[in-house]
Amino acid sequence: MKLIHTADIHLDSKLSRHLDDARAAERKNELLSTFQNIVHYAVSNSVDAILIAGDLFDIRNISATARDAVISVILNNPNITFFYLRGNHDAGAFLDAFKNRIQSDLPENLKLFKETWTSYHFTGQDGTEVVITGAEINRDNNTALESSLALNQAECNIVMLHGQESETKGKNDAEIIPIRSYQNRGIDYLALGHIHQPKIAQLDARGTYSYCGCPEGRGFDEIGPRGFNLLTVKDGTVDVRFVPFAQRIIYDMKVDVSNALTNDDAVGLIRSAFEEGGVLFKDLAKVRLSGETGIDVHFDIAYIAHVLNENYYLIRVKDESRPAVVYDSFIADMSLKGEFVRMVKDAVDREQIDEEDAGKIIALGIRLLSGEEKLS
Repeated sequence: MKLIHTADIHLDSKLSRHLDDARAAERKNELLSTFQNIVHYAVSNSVDAILIAGDLFDIRNISATARDAVISVILNNPNITFFYLRGNHDAGAFLDAFKNRIQSDLPENLKLFKETWTSYHFTGQDGTEVVITGAEINRDNNTALESSLALNQAECNIVMLHGQESETKGKNDAEIIPIRSYQNRGIDYLALGHIHQPKIAQLDARGTYSYCGCPEGRGFDEIGPRGFNLLTVKDGTVDVRFVPFAQRIIYDMKVDVSNALTNDDAVGLIRSAFEEGGVLFKDLAKVRLSGETGIDVHFDIAYIAHVLNENYYLIRVKDESRPAVVYDSFIADMSLKGEFVRMVKDAVDREQIDEEDAGKIIALGIRLLSGEEKLS
């Protein structure tokens, strides 16, 4: 038996924080097409069911485009069972719209959960049997769910939840999943949603728990490969494999520009880092310039980003490099520059400022005294 574990798709996300209107609309459509492509993957690879562990949608008032696409993909694939557990972003409006469109009860291949434990005995195409159990967590039922979970340990058990992993549960914490409370309960696989970073870890001697992460990164806090988990159930055990599937990958890269003298030098180093790191033209990246540079080197990050954005989908550049403190070049200079550098060195000696700040102050001061920079 094969199952897909996905979550945190966040259809209809606005995506306006980092993207202009055109690319935000494009990425919004890509989130939807990625979900559709996951279903196509399931069809092509004889997957029996798709477990959606919360936050299929991002907002309460979903668009007709997203609503109709999800309804169609469920109705058009009756051989795949969709186990849909709502998360904190999901609302009941989608299910109401679903019923209104088909003018009947929800289809047999869509299984839902409640605020109490709901279990489904599910048989795959190969005759393998599993029990899929889930509940929608909130502030009122969290503690009760922990104590009321009762599983038949002779069966293969998959449990679905949506919430924040924690070693312990604080008082009245909503959507908190204290992992220890679900150990030694007969769980073979704990399918989680809410955390967008993929993670597969051991639950106890018997089972595994996992956040599959979001299938598409939406911002620079969701870096790295994105996709879903493919579960293979055989002889009562659940094998888990993460499948990278995102249309675009988001990177956060630190590039050492110590040897760069110009903006174009920095661009060349960044391009080399992209090539080495596997960044493709369709990807997004936040680049953080690092290292120690010459006192007279000044990077124009707007220019660097502009040049890179001619080839890549979206590049953001931040200058975290610092000027190397070179007192010897100015310490004996009988000029305003020399006097300024001596004042800064004296402040360092008195421990009024540190070496890193001294480098930045000297670099700025030299540019001001050279007329390359103006006080605003």
